[in-house]
This record gives sequence, structure tokens and C-alpha cells, in this order.
Amino acid sequence: MNNRLLDWVSLQRESGLDARRLRKRWIEWGLLTLVLLSVVATLSWRNSLERVNLVIEDQTTRLVERSVSDDIVLVTIDDKSLAAIGRWPWRRGFHAALLDKISPAQPRAIGLDLIFTEQDPVYAADDVLLAHAIQRSGKVVLPLALQDSYGTGHYKPILPVPALAKAAAAIGHIHLKLDADGIVRTTYLREGDGTRWWDHFGVAVLRAGSFALPSEPPPSPSDTQSMDWTREHLVQIPFVGAPGQFQQVSYVDVLKGQVPATTFTNKFVLVGSTSAGMGDAYATPQSGNSELMAGVEISANLMNAALEGQKLQRASAWQNVIFCTVPVALGLFAILWLSPTASLLANALLVLFTLATSWLMALYSGILLAPAAALLGLLSAYPLWVWRRLNAAMWYLLEEFQRMEIRHDLPRMRPIQHRGDPLERHIGALQNASEQLRNLHRFVSDILSNLPDATVITDPTGRVLMANQAAQQYFRLLGVDQPTNHQLVELLRKVNPGGSSQMQDTAQIWTGESKDDAGRDVLIKCAPCFNTDGVATGWITSLVDISPIRHAERQRDEALRFISHDMRSPQSSILALLELHRMQADAAMPAETLQRIERHAQKTLYLAEEFVQLARAQSSEYRLEVIDLGELLHEAVDEVWPQAVQRHITFKLQTPEVSAWCKADRGLLTRAIGNLLSNAVKYSPEHTEVQCTVQDHQGRWQLSIADAGPGLSPEQQQVLFQHFVRLQPNDRSAPRGIGLGLVFVRTVVERHGGSIQLSSMLGHGTTLRFSLAQALE
Repeated sequence: MNNRLLDWVSLQRESGLDARRLRKRWIEWGLLTLVLLSVVATLSWRNSLERVNLVIEDQTTRLVERSVSDDIVLVTIDDKSLAAIGRWPWRRGFHAALLDKISPAQPRAIGLDLIFTEQDPVYAADDVLLAHAIQRSGKVVLPLALQDSYGTGHYKPILPVPALAKAAAAIGHIHLKLDADGIVRTTYLREGDGTRWWDHFGVAVLRAGSFALPSEPPPSPSDTQSMDWTREHLVQIPFVGAPGQFQQVSYVDVLKGQVPATTFTNKFVLVGSTSAGMGDAYATPQSGNSELMAGVEISANLMNAALEGQKLQRASAWQNVIFCTVPVALGLFAILWLSPTASLLANALLVLFTLATSWLMALYSGILLAPAAALLGLLSAYPLWVWRRLNAAMWYLLEEFQRMEIRHDLPRMRPIQHRGDPLERHIGALQNASEQLRNLHRFVSDILSNLPDATVITDPTGRVLMANQAAQQYFRLLGVDQPTNHQLVELLRKVNPGGSSQMQDTAQIWTGESKDDAGRDVLIKCAPCFNTDGVATGWITSLVDISPIRHAERQRDEALRFISHDMRSPQSSILALLELHRMQADAAMPAETLQRIERHAQKTLYLAEEFVQLARAQSSEYRLEVIDLGELLHEAVDEVWPQAVQRHITFKLQTPEVSAWCKADRGLLTRAIGNLLSNAVKYSPEHTEVQCTVQDHQGRWQLSIADAGPGLSPEQQQVLFQHFVRLQPNDRSAPRGIGLGLVFVRTVVERHGGSIQLSSMLGHGTTLRFSLAQALE
């Protein structure tokens, strides 16, 4: 009763801790969300990260492709013109001549982006010529200039000289707005002193050319540069690209008549300087700081936007606030509900989504968003939350450790540290205390994993909880991919088919032996495991593959049966002949008896030699050297030649022209080839031929020996390379072996990294071949 009460109290305590931990987690996340969204909204509303936003804005606009109007032509005062006409300023008669060249082609309007605020002190008559040329054209727009009265901040417009201003179709301002980083991105469509207003130079040219401008947007909050000068209608300039995007012709080429008149027909013509020495150049988002854009080209970009219907504007403050807070809120929800890795990936995807949305908005709606605050919020949310969760996890682990039972039966691996800051001391205490459990777990895991025998651990019901690598490999061969979560009884049915697979009394250790579904001999050992109270908690079952032991025992018994007969038979014959001679002590031993004794002794020696050579081939270390396989074949043929001569059998050798180098043990490989040749001679009829070939086969040296014997049946071929298998030769007088010659050959070839093949058919002889890797001399 007391134990149940203690369990109930412990459960309630755990539930209370979980509830408090969950409530604390929600409070921390709520505070983080409130603070981070407030910061992001404030930064977005006030555009506090303007410089970062400008950089992102420039990269975004560069990725947007814009069309270039064919209705704009630039007549540029370039280096070529300066070299031909002379240094600046030029006589205004040249400008009059230029207008007389362009005007007959009927352009829609001409914008002369040159300052004429003072009369020419030297060539006063040129002003009259230029005024007449402007009047004849009737479509010329001139710029005005601003003058700061002695640095007082009082601006006043300086118009062209009266004669030129009166003849011009319109006058426009050419002032540009520089952002905080000194780059031109915007301009005002109207500027004035409160009583008079002037359109931007590009807009004035469009109006002079009777282009129907779209309805003007509502006036933006005016920018008062001084108490007597006001700017309105701030617009973003949609640059089409780097300098040089519009059609350009050189000023001097137009004067010389080298430009066809049709170039200017029904076009908006802008005349201005593009030479770097003229000083009328600015940095733009497209040109960067390394390649400046002339003021006349900036005006052309503004005109191109109106002609092509291209709009570009910066998002309002409330649009930026919504755009920046939404992805940050999604990122905060991701770190709350997803795993650390998934939430990190989600925040990374939200960063990419924010940048992609900025680009898509600029591409399809012409709105430039300011995503810097959103990026800052997304990049800050994850580390802030992870910091809070790590701190909470550290305290939770310390609390849990104080309530857990620590084992002291394992040696302490490191001394307790009481130095460092609080965090370091907490980590050291937790590390020292939990190291005992880690050592115990590692000790048990290593023992189980490194056991050479298949071992599984089950719970009291017989369900497999753990299986080492050897067990997984063993049961995979029996068709069970994963032994865990299977019942031990089911697994034992595959190990002991047809036998009893029921587990015995859990308090007893039992052992059994059986043959599994794969035909292997398996020793089964099952032992119960107990907890500290002596209650059985499961089974530890090991499966030992004793197939090699049983195979060796069967092979030993078979060898003993053959050896006991074959070895004893010649010895018995020798003893019988000697006993017979002893009975006739007075008579000399006949020569025939001596020959029989010699033959039986040689047979005994042959049997012993066969066993010794096979044992050496199977277990001894090979002494490899680079040898010629063709030369080795000749040596083996020489050894077998006497046997072949007795049976009137000849050898036909075919070796390559080059040396067949390979790495091999000369003595063992020569004996193996000799065994093949001996068998070929033994089983071939008299007066036949044995063909021996060494050739290059798929990058390896292949040796084949073909006889003209009776061939082998499929049944004989299956057992030919087994121990103690003997085939009866055609010649009854030929010596019979004990069935180890071809086993010796196969062993030698395989230990050299080769393989041996057999091809035979009854009545058509037998061919044995093997291949070895090629080697350099």
C-alpha cells in the first residue's frame, strides 16, 4: 500500500513538473515573439536599415530585365567630338548647326541638356544663331540651374538667357536626388519656388513631343530643400541596365552629316555630354561605382519608363511592416513546433522566400520592398530560441540528475571539478555523475556488439529487444531482415525446424543443438537474466555456428576410412611377402618379389607425399616470385614426359611469343600443372595427343590442358574436385591415386587468386583450365 502511494505521489509530481515546464515554454516563446516582432516592425516602419535595404534593392533591380524604347536617340558629346572640335565650352554656333541638322528630320522633340544661363561674352552673335535654330525647330527643351546664394541655403532658379528661354518649347530641371550612399535611384518630377513649377527635364521633353503621359500620382510629401525651393512627386528610376543601352550617335558625326536623317525621324532626341571629363556623371544601381552614368542617360531612363509603361516605386511603411513581420512570425512558429534541424531549415527557406518575394514584387508589380528587417528577424529568431531552450535543458538535466539513482560500483573515471563559472561547474558535476552510467552502458553494448556469436536479448515475454551484428547477419540468411520485435520462439523455429522451440523454465539454463534451414549445425544456448530483486527480466540467447567443426569431424572420419585402407593395404602386402620369404629362408628372394615390395613401398610413399603436399598447399605461406607461366609449363611437361612415353602420348604446346609473367610459388604451381598433365596422360588412350596452351585471356594468363580421353559425365564433374574422389583410368595398369591431386590443384590456384574451370563431355575428352593475374617482369 505504501509503495502504491509513493508511486502515485511520484506520478503527480512528474505531471506537475511537465505542466510547469510547458507553461514556461509558452511564456518564453510569447515574450520572444512579442519583442522580436516589435523590433522588426519598428525597423521596417522607420527604415532604420536603409543602407542594407538599398544594397538588396540594387541587386533586385539588376535581376529585372527591362525593355529599351527605340524612340530615344542620344547625341553624345563624347571624347571623339571633343578631339575633333576642341575643348569645352564650344561656340554656341555649333549647337545651332547641330539643331539645323536634326530638325529637318522631324523629331518629336529635342532635349538640349546643356546649361546656357549666361550670354557668350566672346561670340554674342552665336546666341542669336542658337535662338533662331531653337525657334525654327519649335520642339527644343532647355534645362535650368539652381544657385545657392552665397551658401545661405536660399536657392533660386537660373533660367537660360532670355533669348534662348523665349525660343525654347519648354524648360525643365535636371536635378537628381542622391541616397545616403551617394547613388542616384530617384528623382522629383516637379520642382519650384512655390509660384513657378518646372517638370523634370525628361518629362518636359516628352510633353514637348506631345506624348500622352499617364495620370500623375497624388503628390508625395514635398521635400523642401530650402525655405524657398520645393520638390514634389518623388519617383524611382527604372534603370534598364548599365550605360550604353540606348541608341547613341556622336555629336561631331551629326555635324559632318555622317548620320542619316532618318535616325531622328519621329524620335525623342537628347543632346548631352557622356565624356568623363565633362563631370556630368553619377553612380547608379546599374552602373555601380566603377562605371558612372551620364546625366543625359539618366534622363533617357526616366523617359524610357514612361514610353514603355514601366513603373517602379518603393513600398510604403505599412507594406514593409506587413511584409517583414509575416515571415518572422512563421519562423517563430516553426521553431516552436518543429525539431531543431527542421526549424533551422524552415528559417533558411523563409530567408530565401523573403528574397524571392522581393524580386518577384519588383518584377511583376514594380514595388520595391525593404526586406532587411525580416532577414534580421529570421536570422535572430533561431539562435535566440535555441539559447533559451539550451539553458532550460541544462537546468532540467540537473534537476533530473539530482533525483536519479547513481551507481557507485564502477570506478570514477575523472576527479570532480569545482572550478570555473557556474555553467562549467554544473556541466562538470553532471559529467562526473553520469559517466558511471555511460561506462556501464558502453561496457554492456561493447560486449554484446563484439561477441563473435549471434546473440539476442529478449524481454520476459520472449520479444527480441536487442540483437548484435552477428545475429542480424545470421537471421538475414534465414530470411529475417530485422530480428528485433520478433518473438524468440518464431526465430528458434527457423534455427530448429521440426524440433521443440518452447522456452524452458526461466530459472534454468538450457542448451540444444540442431540444423537450421540453411543446413548449418547450430548450438543454441539460452540463459535467463535477472534484476537486483532476483526477478527474471528476459533471456540471453546465443547461437553458435559449429558447422566447420562438424564438417571437420566428418572430413576426418572420411579421411581415416580411406587412409586406413589405402595406407594399410600396401604395408600388409609388404609384410606378407616378407613372411612368405622367411618361410623359404634357404632360397634367395626372387626378383619379382622384390619388385612387388618396391611397388608397395612406393605407393605408401606416394600416399604420404600427397597428404604432405596438400597440407602445405592449404596452410603454409607461399613464396611468391615473378615467373614465366610458359616456362613453368615446359618444366612440368619434362617431368611427366617419361610417363607419356610409356603410353605413346605426345604433348602439343602453344605458348605466347612474349613471356607470360605472373607472381606464383614456383614449386607448388609446377606440381599443380604436373598433376593436371599426369591426369591427362593417365586418362588418355595410347597414341593420342595432349594439347597444352598458355594465352592472354581478358587481361589474365590462362593455361588450359585438353586430353583425348573418354570424358566425364555430369555426375562425375560435380564430384571431381572433392576429397578422395578417384576415377578409374582406361589403362588398368596405370597407377591409381587417392583423390587428392585435383584438390591440390584447386587449392593452389585459388590461393594464387585464380580460378579453375572444367569442360568435358562423354566421348570428347576433358579440358581443365585456370587463369592467373598478369605481372610485370
